[in-house]
Amino acid sequence: MTAVPHRPPRPGGRAQGEPPLPGPAGVRHAAMSVPAPPDVLVRAAELVRGRLAPMVDRALLQVREEVPQYGDPLLAPADLWESAHVSLEKAVGSLASPERLAESGEHAWLLAARRAHQGMPLLALLQGYRIGSSVLWEHLVEAVLNEESGRSRAMAHAANDYWRYVGRDTALLTESHRRTAAELASGGERAMIPVLKTLLRGHSDPMDVSAAAIALDLPLIGRYAVVRSEGPGPAESESESGAVGSGPEGPGKEPAGEPVRQEADGFRLYRCPFRGGHAAVVPLGSRPVEDLARALTLPPGTRAGIGPAVEGLAQLGRARELAELALGMCGVDEGPALLDDHLSAGLMLARPDLAAQYAETVLSPVLGLPPGESASLLETLEVWLSCHGSTDRASERLFCHRNTVLNRLHRLEKLTGKRLDRPRDLVDLTLAVDARRLTGWGEEGPGSRPGARP
Repeated sequence: MTAVPHRPPRPGGRAQGEPPLPGPAGVRHAAMSVPAPPDVLVRAAELVRGRLAPMVDRALLQVREEVPQYGDPLLAPADLWESAHVSLEKAVGSLASPERLAESGEHAWLLAARRAHQGMPLLALLQGYRIGSSVLWEHLVEAVLNEESGRSRAMAHAANDYWRYVGRDTALLTESHRRTAAELASGGERAMIPVLKTLLRGHSDPMDVSAAAIALDLPLIGRYAVVRSEGPGPAESESESGAVGSGPEGPGKEPAGEPVRQEADGFRLYRCPFRGGHAAVVPLGSRPVEDLARALTLPPGTRAGIGPAVEGLAQLGRARELAELALGMCGVDEGPALLDDHLSAGLMLARPDLAAQYAETVLSPVLGLPPGESASLLETLEVWLSCHGSTDRASERLFCHRNTVLNRLHRLEKLTGKRLDRPRDLVDLTLAVDARRLTGWGEEGPGSRPGARP
């Protein structure tokens, strides 16, 4: 590997937030360490200089097929096409113009630092770079064969020069990525956040999950739960690409003082900002999720949902989805909601459109009454259900005579055509009431159809 001395970064000329370039003079010296390309390679580069777009498309097609990190839209860099175009332009320009010989190596150094900050594994970066180099070589050879056929033998001999040039760039790429990754690791636990987010979004490639287990120091196989929470405080948002938005501490940072790893009654929580709130990955061991719910202390104004236990880190995406269903049925300051305790409601939140249709089908005759009257009937039904069908207890909670409760229930039966003493009808009415509460259907009249409540 090329040794690059560490010197102060070059002043000016760099975008704010761009990874620093350790030892630019050293990088340039290393980039100039290979001899100038032979004339035939220079001529080939001149011939393909105006044909970069087809090369980029071909290289990216192959990269996306062969390198999982580039083929997955959740993991691929948002600037992938532009970055590939610049890389090929630098490579062709360095070959075609001797005065630009160092540009490709310097670009490789900067690109590797940026990708390391984005969490791109070094192996994936090297695979993509080598695919691009192979595609460029094929185009260079094709250009000479088609337009300078008399120099085909010289082009064959130039292969060693070309791959020596590529070897220089990959050495700089590797060294830059490793240095940057080491700096990030020395920065503490926040280097875990991109790894946690990748798992929580459902990425389950076996090699990547194994690497994540090593990075997080967690067992690959074992029982895990995910906690999703939302509440007051510095809100952090994510774009569709999954990148953390700017909070009060700056782009991509959690509020100061928020540790990634937290302890709660023997549980270790690996916490990160996620879609307007937070998510925590919790190794359960042999303990039930009920113990986790009891161990959590939520700040005032916070809601939290916990999904069922899943087996292994590869299942964290599913665990997060189930925790979000639990979050959807949890009120503020009610304590964590366990999805296992609300599975029927979870089914409705998974398809709020069908839940709203269910509520409309069963309850529309009741919602057609004047608002005060319909509210009284539905409140009576909900209280009666929460009292396990006890009319006496329902009347105490509603501050009315038990006959008033019975009269309201009989009227509701007549309007809906459902009888509370028939099990299937009772299930229909119970689910319809839950569906209305969870989706908000009918709150602005029987024709309204909002989605699931936050």
